[in-house]
Order: sequence, then structure tokens, then C-alpha cells
Amino acid sequence: MYYYRWRASKRYYTTQLLIEYAYQNIINKLNLSNVSYKEAFLQKGLTSNIHKAFDSHKCKVVTVTNQKGGVGKTTNAVNISVALAKLGQRVLIVDMDSQAQSSRYFKKVSYKNNYILSIFEKYKINNSVDKEYIKSKIVTFNDFENESYSLDILPSEIKLAKMLELMRMSNRPDTILSKILNQIEDEYDYIIIDTPPYSGLSLEMSLIATDKVVLVSEADEFSVEGLEVTIQEINELNRNLEKKIKIDAVFVNAFSKQHNYANDALDEIMDIVLDKLKLDEEALFIVKHSPSLVRSSQANQQAIIDYKVKVKEALTVFEPMLAYAIKLILEQK
Repeated sequence: MYYYRWRASKRYYTTQLLIEYAYQNIINKLNLSNVSYKEAFLQKGLTSNIHKAFDSHKCKVVTVTNQKGGVGKTTNAVNISVALAKLGQRVLIVDMDSQAQSSRYFKKVSYKNNYILSIFEKYKINNSVDKEYIKSKIVTFNDFENESYSLDILPSEIKLAKMLELMRMSNRPDTILSKILNQIEDEYDYIIIDTPPYSGLSLEMSLIATDKVVLVSEADEFSVEGLEVTIQEINELNRNLEKKIKIDAVFVNAFSKQHNYANDALDEIMDIVLDKLKLDEEALFIVKHSPSLVRSSQANQQAIIDYKVKVKEALTVFEPMLAYAIKLILEQK
């Protein structure tokens, strides 16, 4: 128990993460082997194109979920997506929550009725939908202020929940999102799905479509219960699937080691990670408690790392999302 609590205070260091990422990019681009960091960084002819040294790979779909609301699913989904985009990856955010929380993160973008709802409506009528129609509903967000990244969004709206209930009359409705994403996956390195805070067809579709699941919780009793219920649902789905749904990581949001209840909850979550999920401790990512920063980034419709008022604090909160993004990319090299 005390080991877990000690680990909760351990910090990732963004500089070291980026150095490792840059090193891997250089040796990959220049086809080097058995070289030190110093030898790699002193190579001649290093240019900015090293930044995108990893070749495009088969698209990975990552679903971010917990059946309890208010635990920070959208915060993680959006900021993991931004971290991937800033690292040169082609990213699509799919908003499967009718509350459209991740879409609102980018509300400065004009969606002009380009919603995922339209794709489902067309699928319901024709029992299929073509690639060009899907692409016509995707909106691109460009970071004009910093000119550091762009990413695509399939936005949601309030009518999505009702539409998905109507989709239950379709043949194998749980596979429809997977069929839709399969048509556009060659356009992306990563597709990140943000899910609603409840069970239902939206979550089933998202889980069936995914390669990896990121579970999100806060360090409190009710969030841990939501985590366990979500794991149970994934296990039930896996009993009837050939392609098993893989839980890849667990994020603990808004953690403060000053609270005993938070430390106790973190111990429970670590037990879940190690014993129930059979993952190692590196699959647990702990996000520092900073509610005002998160609220401000959402209100200003900016990713945490782009929020310039509290730069040091923003970097600290963003570190676990960046760490996971780097982990995903390095696994593809």
C-alpha cells in the first residue's frame, strides 16, 4: 500500500519523454543502431522532418470510457488527441456522446451540420454509407495561433442518443461504427473515440470498433465503482467476440495525495490494474488535481497544453497525456 502511495507522488518529466521520442525518431529516420543519445543528436543533416520520422502505420482506434460521468473522459480524450497531433500524427476524434463534450472543446470550429448523426441516418436508410459521405462530415481543427498541429473531428449533437436507439432495429447494430471507421482508417494514424457516461449502444459500438481502451477514473469510491462496472461490461462483450477488446491504460484524474480517501482509492485502482486487468504499473497514468486549470481550458476552448495563463501547471497536468501518446507511437515503430 505504501509503495502505491509513494508512486503516486512520482512525476514524469516531459523533457526526458521528448528526448526519448526525438532519439527514437532520429535512429528510425537515419537507420542507426547501437548509438548513444549524444551520437544520435550530433548526426549531420538533422532537420525538422525528423519530427515525423515514423512512417504511417495501420490506424489504431482508442476508446476512452467510464460509465460514471464527470471523471474527465473528454479531458483525456481531447488532450491525448492533441498530444498525438503535436507529435506529427494524423488524428480523428469521434464524439459518440450526445452531450457533445469533446465537440465543444473545439466550438470555435464551425460544424455547419456536419455531425456523425448524419452518417448514422444515412446508414439506417441505405444499410451502408460510402467513404466520401463520411469524409464530408469530418471537420478539421487548425491551431492557427501556434501553428503546431491540426486534427479532425466527427462531432456529436443532442439528437444522437435517440438516433442510436433507432439503430437497434438494424442488423448487428453494435458493428455499425466499426464499419464506418473501417472506410476511413487509411486516412489516420489514430482515431480517438469519446464515449457517453452510461451503458448503451453508443458504448457497445465504440468498444466493438476499438483496438485499445483507456479507462478514466477519479480517485474516489464512486468513480472506482464506475470503473469496475465498465470492466465487467467489457468482459461480457469479450465472451462473444473473436477480436478481444484490450484495456491498454487507466488514467486517474484530479489526484491529490493530500486526501486520504484519494490515496485509498488509488490503492484500489492499482489493485484493479495489477490483479484484475493483469497490466503492469506503467499502465497507470496519474493526472494532477487542477480543477481551475481544466475548467479554464474548456471555457477557453483550448487543449490544456495550449492554455498559456498557467504554463508550468498546464505542462504538469498534460504530462501523463503526452506520456501515453508517446507510448502509443513508440509501440508502432
